[in-house]
Amino acid sequence: MKSVNIIGAGIAGLSAGCYLQMNGYKTRIFELHNMPGGLCCAWERGNYTFEGCIHWLVGSHPKSTFYPMWNELIDMKKQKFYDHEIYATAYDENNNSISFYTDVDKLESELLQKAPEDQDFIKAFIKSIRKMSGLKMDPAKARELMNFWDRIKMMFAFIPYMSDINKWNKKTSEVAESIHNPLLKKAIYNSFDPDMAFIFMIFTLAWMNNKEAGYPIGGSLALARQIEKRYLDLGGELHYHNRIEKIPTERENGKEKAKGVVTSKGEEFPADITISAADGHDTLFHMLDGNFMDERKKHFYDHQITFPSYFQVSLGVNRDLSNQNNMQLFPLKKPIRFDPETEHDLLGMRIMNEDPGLSPEGKSMIILLIPCRNHEYWVKLRKEKLEQYKTEKVRIANEVIEAVDHWLGDIKSKVEEIDVSTPATVIRYTNNWKGSYEGWIMTPEIGMKPLEKTLPGLKDFYMIGQWIEPGGGLPTALKSGRDVVQMICKKDRKKFRSDHF
Repeated sequence: MKSVNIIGAGIAGLSAGCYLQMNGYKTRIFELHNMPGGLCCAWERGNYTFEGCIHWLVGSHPKSTFYPMWNELIDMKKQKFYDHEIYATAYDENNNSISFYTDVDKLESELLQKAPEDQDFIKAFIKSIRKMSGLKMDPAKARELMNFWDRIKMMFAFIPYMSDINKWNKKTSEVAESIHNPLLKKAIYNSFDPDMAFIFMIFTLAWMNNKEAGYPIGGSLALARQIEKRYLDLGGELHYHNRIEKIPTERENGKEKAKGVVTSKGEEFPADITISAADGHDTLFHMLDGNFMDERKKHFYDHQITFPSYFQVSLGVNRDLSNQNNMQLFPLKKPIRFDPETEHDLLGMRIMNEDPGLSPEGKSMIILLIPCRNHEYWVKLRKEKLEQYKTEKVRIANEVIEAVDHWLGDIKSKVEEIDVSTPATVIRYTNNWKGSYEGWIMTPEIGMKPLEKTLPGLKDFYMIGQWIEPGGGLPTALKSGRDVVQMICKKDRKKFRSDHF
């Protein structure tokens, strides 16, 4: 029985571990944190559980092509999902609003009513959402193993949609610039990262229109715990509080071969195969000392755009906010300066009404995610001036609470729990390069084309996860782990198998 070491117990690492166990490999997963999930996380403060990741999960409905794969890792019949009526609502300073309904007919009516001057854009936008709602991709087979006929079949499946994909394969910021209505322009610009290809928003609304992207009740940590249990039930080993320092290599038959892992404690764990589901930059430039690198990966790390890092301000509020929209983008009375390079004049707020188990009855949880590309400032501040770092977190919390109080009213006096995560927090708990929350942005230039899971000149080593799959996301992590096991089985001349609940 071959042994496999997996670095990282995020969704990609857990996925790979589960499928390897299903296929007769002996696996160990090493995780620097004390819990599974990586960025798919949550944490408790008092009687509140602050959600740190999932807004929606592609594959929530049985008709989704991702549903059967999720059902290999968790019991989907027991998992409850909530389908939002509204994806998000944007407001201006006069309380005018535009809501992005998940039902495409309601969305069309709303946009035409609120922004009639952008009728041409709206009609084209809605037409593409309706069209993309019919796209069915079959993600079951690893792209790396597709033969000529597989690729022909995939090409023909995409042909009816290519004109729409090409039309909207431009930066979200560029699409926003073409819009006349100020509020709709602002809503589109802030829908995702401005550098992200706008086609991703169309995919998202198409999934939601199909009710294939619901929120899993219980949230991120509960989902990660289910996959952790699946992995352990299949016989896998999990080693928490184990940061991997090195991936040793050895010359074998004229080629370098990965020989296992060495932890920061100096412990060595040999294995036949090594998989890194950890941070890509740390894997390539630290664990492997930059010795194995192809040109495309080098280009990515030198030039490509990552998702930003972020602040998360989480509030437990002694007030029932069930009458409020789930996602709100609202303007500030005055801008908030988060650090010398980060200032925002509007905030995105999530009121988690859909999951009553995360807050006490009659109370509410508010989460605000604020993008930041000044991660080095926060890492340095925490390292060199810890008390000032703590003071700044308190200041940020107070200014955000003031803004939310001004917007919603009657909030400040009702706040029971406060938590502030900074880019330094993200790096400390996940080791993600630059504190990025999802790896590489799916820009028009790179689209969804993955990087190679192997490295030139290194045998029996693979990389998976968000630093290999642009666009990130949990379904992508699941598929990345599943795909690499198909590749390993193919190399070992074994038939890949998977077990469903």
